[in-house]
Amino acid sequence: MTLSNSLKTAMVAYRVARAFPPIVPLAIGAMAIAGCAKVMTDARKAQPLTSLAGSEWGFADTTQFIAFKSKGEVVGFGGCNNFFGSYAQDGQALTFGALASTKKFCQGKMDAESTFLQSIQNTRQYEATHLSMTLIDENGAVLLQLRRKDWD
Repeated sequence: MTLSNSLKTAMVAYRVARAFPPIVPLAIGAMAIAGCAKVMTDARKAQPLTSLAGSEWGFADTTQFIAFKSKGEVVGFGGCNNFFGSYAQDGQALTFGALASTKKFCQGKMDAESTFLQSIQNTRQYEATHLSMTLIDENGAVLLQLRRKDWD
């Protein structure tokens, strides 16, 4: 490379550097990383969830929820009363032990709470991804469609 070619190369590099301040390459890199993260997040959302421990589920329009704890414990809120009990998960099979709850009375909420708790008790299997879960009875009928409440 001759001195004039080196000088031309240096001038081009100088012009490019002035045209694209250091923040531009950083911004392009950040967008590329964010795009990869989105693809990974979308793929994760679609994957079946293999363990319910540590997850919390409910509805978009009510305060009812069920939270799966470690060691087979479950807690939740039926709309008026808190409840707790046990669950067993084996693959897609999901069953609940007896559920106990507080005994408050809330006008206009008791029917919805009773239906919610009965649906949980009738569950025999589930299908879940990171954002949605369906509870299914012994005949394959859908009992509840729940959304992830603790999604980060």
